[in-house]
Amino acid sequence: MKLADRLHCPACRGRLAAETTQALRCTVCERIVPVVEGIADFTGDRDGHTDPLHEIRFWNRTDTGDFFTRLRTAAGDRWPDFLGDTIVLGCDQAAAVAAIATRAPFRSLLILDTIPERLHACRTHLMPMDSIGCAVVGDFQEVIRDAVADTVVCTGELSGVADVRTFLAMAHRVLKPGGRAGFVVPNRRYWAALCSAMAAALVHLHARASVWPEGQAVALEVLAHTRRLLVHRHDPGFASVLPGLPSFLLEKHLFDSDTLEDMCREVGFATAEAIPLDPDPEGAETTRGVCRQAGALDTFTDTFGALVASVGQPYFDPLGRQDGSASMLLWVTKPKGPSVRVFRHRPATPPIGYVGREAALGGIDPRWSLELLAEDTPGGIVVTLGGWCLCNVAVRWVRLTLHGVTGDGVTGHAAVWRPRPDVHEVLNGRGLYHPLNALCSGLEDELLFADVHATDNVCPFRLEVVLASGLVVTGETPGMLVMNEQMVVTH
Repeated sequence: MKLADRLHCPACRGRLAAETTQALRCTVCERIVPVVEGIADFTGDRDGHTDPLHEIRFWNRTDTGDFFTRLRTAAGDRWPDFLGDTIVLGCDQAAAVAAIATRAPFRSLLILDTIPERLHACRTHLMPMDSIGCAVVGDFQEVIRDAVADTVVCTGELSGVADVRTFLAMAHRVLKPGGRAGFVVPNRRYWAALCSAMAAALVHLHARASVWPEGQAVALEVLAHTRRLLVHRHDPGFASVLPGLPSFLLEKHLFDSDTLEDMCREVGFATAEAIPLDPDPEGAETTRGVCRQAGALDTFTDTFGALVASVGQPYFDPLGRQDGSASMLLWVTKPKGPSVRVFRHRPATPPIGYVGREAALGGIDPRWSLELLAEDTPGGIVVTLGGWCLCNVAVRWVRLTLHGVTGDGVTGHAAVWRPRPDVHEVLNGRGLYHPLNALCSGLEDELLFADVHATDNVCPFRLEVVLASGLVVTGETPGMLVMNEQMVVTH
């Protein structure tokens, strides 16, 4: 396959021509795109070397299963007998890429990714095949020409991009009329139900034996990180500050099926369907899978998964068939020709209109114990913030505002989500707080208040608790933050 037939210059969108076997050249601005080991490099920062250990780990992953078969099963008769000119956006699912390349009839296959090692692994295991091309890119939207694909497959990238709508519009642009695309995305409603069910199961295990079961630490970490993702999915950049997590916890977005379908129709797709990828309406298999991937022992995961299915029934039952899976296959098609459509949004959710603080807080006041340690550095005051914050509704931030010598307030935010089983054990014996909020009530952060400095070793500050609903709760504070002196604020 000729890469120049599918891609254009990211700088000027000019056509590319094969300069040599080691380079492509833009016919408009003369930009040179090197081709290293058969992979076009649009990022310009590769040195030709890759990490072979990374490639081996990626290609030999055991957690993918027969991903391609699962995609085909979910798509059913929507999956075409012939894929035509196909583009794969991101090759994070090695099994799916390999199966598409070897088992799905196509005319040409273009594989794009932002990680060179992944593409090098594809190139090593799938080449030589003249109908397959590879390119490492910084941004998928900058390099693909219009209307060049009959099929687009994306098994993970959509949940990690900053602007979902723009990414979907790009997929619509690169498809030919009548083309189709499949995206694998995480389901927010399912993960919210699973979080509540896992928290209830952990509390049941503790209540049964009066001690936390062996292996609960891994399950609690999974619960806390998933809780973080649910509460902070709309906070820019927050998902990227926690490296080293299992792949299922590195998403930036979770999606509601109907909202995602509406967005696809808005950008111009003729049809959009969110299909359950691996239906698990009771949550047992999903719980076992995520706990095993995070390192839990089988002896714990088997018991824990069964208990999640038992105590989680009130949380899973309200989910419809469309939301009975942790992941969805979003299947969209582009119209075959020009059409005029009037798209109407679903009715907007009416404003909540709080009657009183008690109603918004679940009838019981929040409690917190926060530890602050401040240091005045040349770049500004650095505050190490820890402790816990317990509320009967979801808490997004503990918000700290410092007032420097100029009097202008500078604000920092510390997220509340870290595992604190001790808080549940000591303070929630009567079950007054939701177990999920008690188990994930911790915070641990370091905040820099740039260009804010203390006067006479103290700095005025204000502390607030921001709920997920937007309501702000305040409590009494000393009013002054003393540098290099541990301070505990309780409420």
